[in-house]
Amino acid sequence: RDDIRREQERRGRLARYSSPAVVERILEGSLAGAGGMVAEESEVSVLFADLTGFTTMAERLPASEVVQVLNQVFERLTAAVFDQDGTLDKFRGDGMMAFFGAPIAMADHAVRAVEAALRMQDALTAVNRTRPDDRPIQMRIGVNSGNVVVGDIGSPQRKDYTVIGDVVNIASRLESAVAKPGQIVIGEATWAAAHHAFLCEPLAEVRLKGKQKTVRPYVVVGRAPVDHEATRGL
Repeated sequence: RDDIRREQERRGRLARYSSPAVVERILEGSLAGAGGMVAEESEVSVLFADLTGFTTMAERLPASEVVQVLNQVFERLTAAVFDQDGTLDKFRGDGMMAFFGAPIAMADHAVRAVEAALRMQDALTAVNRTRPDDRPIQMRIGVNSGNVVVGDIGSPQRKDYTVIGDVVNIASRLESAVAKPGQIVIGEATWAAAHHAFLCEPLAEVRLKGKQKTVRPYVVVGRAPVDHEATRGL
């Protein structure tokens, strides 16, 4: 009975962050015995997204309708993250944070993060089509890749499965200080790992808040065309 209770608690905790398919892989694999949430260093891609225009829209709507719209949007955005086996870190007001490459390691975490970002923008466009408002909600997204500390972090009373490190800070600032509404802006490491799969344009080097060195961001403009001739014989 205690084993069943612990299994249910572990499954419920994992389900807060990951898609059902990832939860099953964790519980069936070697991570299950240790809980799969021990803090350790991992290479991941971190995604920050923030809605623009939502505050203005919210001022003109009843509180109940604001919550309904926000839940509708976040449901679509979370589905895009889970479709790429990403991990939902947290919602922050009218924004969210996710990462790819933990708790299950992924060699293509950068590609998955950028693909999720594109699907998130597509999902928001679909939501806007269902609304009569002439001022659509837009979204800024920043993605950065590198080594972080990932795991259950916090106090004995409250722990969250999250990532910390400079990579996270840069991803957040790419979203808030560089990306414009409707744009996906990625860091150099993400570009190096994923540019073969996407069309990207370089932006001017910027010095982000709290950083001494400048960084070269890139804006994602779409997916790279598939070379059908190269894949025909596969």
